[in-house]
Amino acid sequence: MSQTIGMLCLLSLTLANCQVVRFETEMDSDTTNYGPVSMVVDNLAETAVNVSKDSIDQLEGKMNRTRQDIAGNIEVLTANGMAQLSDVIYETNQLMVANPDCNVAWSLDELNENVTYQLGDCTGGLESLLQDFRQEAQVALSRVQGFVQQMAQLPAKCQTLVPLPLNPSPSSGGVVCFINAMAEINRGMAQSMHIASQLLVQTHRTAEELVEQAQECRAAVVQQIGDFLREEQDQCQQ
Repeated sequence: MSQTIGMLCLLSLTLANCQVVRFETEMDSDTTNYGPVSMVVDNLAETAVNVSKDSIDQLEGKMNRTRQDIAGNIEVLTANGMAQLSDVIYETNQLMVANPDCNVAWSLDELNENVTYQLGDCTGGLESLLQDFRQEAQVALSRVQGFVQQMAQLPAKCQTLVPLPLNPSPSSGGVVCFINAMAEINRGMAQSMHIASQLLVQTHRTAEELVEQAQECRAAVVQQIGDFLREEQDQCQQ
């Protein structure tokens, strides 16, 4: 959020500077769209675009880390579950191999597939969250990038305005256009960054809850499979 506030402050400063430019334009009727006023507007727009791009880079970095964190949690939860069962699965398999008379209704491949499936159910909520976040993050990022593109195009857009009868100075009209349009972009940018920040906060909160649920589910699966295999061992040794 601090980066967002900093960016908005710069945009506000840009608008304030534009007010000064407008005053100077009114004092100098000889200034045109291709004169000093246009150069100042171009510089202000370029500065706003550069700062906005830095903020977008930081936002995109946070979104990428969030995706990596969720994907990493899924991998860790599944790997830990398999690791916790590896010893009892190995022991059971060795016992069955050493005792061909043990008649079991399952194979090692079937057991591993069943364990993987059950652990996958435990992380299903996280996988859905990851998929939804990828889509929503892309939309949020594209929305913010759209405002930056508008900033970059603003000077050229405002320079093409036809002077009004009551405002014959082309540069004056262009500056007014720039000020008003930048204010509108500023509002849209602030709202979009706020929505993106809320998405990150909510996703982190939901991920923490789903990780806790997945851990409980994994513990139950490990306990259930472990008890089943130990019973199989006991029956085989009788």
